[in-house]
Amino acid sequence: MLLTADNHLDPTVLQFGPKRMERKADYLKCFDVAFNYALENKPDLFLVSGDLHDSVLPRNPPRALMVSHFRELHDKGIRVFLIGGHHDTPRSVEHGSSPLAVYGNSGYATFFQSTVEPGKAIVDVSGKRVFIAGVSYNPDLPPGADPLEKLSQKPEGDINIFMLHYPIEGFRGFFGYEPQVRATSVPTGFQLIAAGHLHQHQKRKIQNGDAIYPGSTERKSFLEEGEEKGFVWLELDETGVLYDEFIKTPARKMESCDFNLPDKGNVSEILKGQLERFVDPELILRVRLLGSIDADLLTTYRRPALLSDFAGKFFYLWIDDKSMDVSTGGPIEALPRTTPLQELRRYYTAAIGEAATEEKKQQLDEALRLSEKMLEEEGAW
Repeated sequence: MLLTADNHLDPTVLQFGPKRMERKADYLKCFDVAFNYALENKPDLFLVSGDLHDSVLPRNPPRALMVSHFRELHDKGIRVFLIGGHHDTPRSVEHGSSPLAVYGNSGYATFFQSTVEPGKAIVDVSGKRVFIAGVSYNPDLPPGADPLEKLSQKPEGDINIFMLHYPIEGFRGFFGYEPQVRATSVPTGFQLIAAGHLHQHQKRKIQNGDAIYPGSTERKSFLEEGEEKGFVWLELDETGVLYDEFIKTPARKMESCDFNLPDKGNVSEILKGQLERFVDPELILRVRLLGSIDADLLTTYRRPALLSDFAGKFFYLWIDDKSMDVSTGGPIEALPRTTPLQELRRYYTAAIGEAATEEKKQQLDEALRLSEKMLEEEGAW
């Protein structure tokens, strides 16, 4: 079988501006590596353990592509099973059903939609009864809750697989503010726990079975910049997993570097010199500005000019200056309390006072009157 998860197709990625559609394409390209690998190697099962899509409202083009992909797998005799993750499971009545329901209704895939009771399927593979059970992510569970605590799912086949999309106790990547499956709650008698949600590939023995996270197929954030991305090819029988191989995908490289602010010189020019060492048109680079800078030296830091200078030299350059500390040498006085109308009048009063002719003063006075009226109609004070 082929196991994948956390593909996050059609993310918003608004921060990439004009590169937004190209960045969206990265996610599809990485998923297509798994899809084409399946077409070539013809697994019995193709499992997607949640977060196929990055939201419950993906655009129509990626939906149509997935229907086409799953139809092609189905026509090759490859059976597709899906569960919802915390990104593509609806959290309200307004969102309706998961986008994965389209694939389940198409007949080309089996979608275990319930977030409470596992869905079940039994397929025959070479005379063996393969039992697949899966439960989608439940967005109504509070942090710390155990999603499997009240489930008593038992194996029903010769080979048994359980699909879930939660962090499991003992694996890396759990941050403590979400539901977590305790190791003792994992159902026994299953040769494979096919897990999603954690973006780093990892595996371990639990309840005499193998729990495997394939990890995400593309990098979602700088937290994943050092991780390999991919999916897992598996072979198993009644005794358990016989073979597993992590297949890498061409995830876009993300890298961070730190820039310690100097105490003299031209900040932008010094930073430009450092950035030149990282130039790569395919790289997403984050540079973090650290340290303190005084008000005079701050005038030599020109962020827009830096971004303009390096346009085209990186896929995306993010200058993170939120940790930069500006020392003023004294307390900053609070600005006077004001309102939109007061600021409008202040501006025009000064302009009228500087007007060279009486005609110009009358024009500015009329502009003030009309502007006041427009602002008042919009609720300004």
